[in-house]
Amino acid sequence: MDTRTLALDDEAPDVASDDAPATVTEKIEKAVLDLLEDQGVLAGINLNDVARKAQVTRGLVYHHFGDRRGLLRSAIRRRMAASNAAKTTPKKPMPLDERIVHALVATQNAVDTLKLTTLLHLDGSTAPTLMPNAEATLLLLQRDLALGLIQETDDLEALHAIYAALVYGYTLYREVFARDLGLDANDLDKRLQDEIRNIFNK
Repeated sequence: MDTRTLALDDEAPDVASDDAPATVTEKIEKAVLDLLEDQGVLAGINLNDVARKAQVTRGLVYHHFGDRRGLLRSAIRRRMAASNAAKTTPKKPMPLDERIVHALVATQNAVDTLKLTTLLHLDGSTAPTLMPNAEATLLLLQRDLALGLIQETDDLEALHAIYAALVYGYTLYREVFARDLGLDANDLDKRLQDEIRNIFNK
């Protein structure tokens, strides 16, 4: 990412003096989410543009968030809370194909959050984690393996990585894949889910 996007100026107007800190942070977080939606994640985050859109000074952005990564992390948390996107892994016994399909649907409903998280990692951040429930999911996979619900394997960590890569990769590039294949994205979703069941169904 071009670090020149960190260059700032003082053109953003001062925030009203009676704005409470929570109101200021909400305005700034909403501004960064709106800019990312309008311009796309590859445009990067220009903190001065964020300050201008939120109608606060650049100093307030730094005061509340510290830097670009801090702002993105906070915006991700707000978006996840607003959309209830932080889904937990299903705890009931489940064949791997159904677990993957469930994760695909849940992640596609929170694609903007995934894009923000990806932007952070491309920028060198180590948070938020892409596998927040890794230990719990591995225990569930171990149980499902013992129950005969998934194919025999000696490497559940690698299986989990395949599962995550399929879900995140498809969700991020879903529309690109559909366009390149000349297909309707919704139709591709269904066909992909059918193929996941063919491949991963024990």
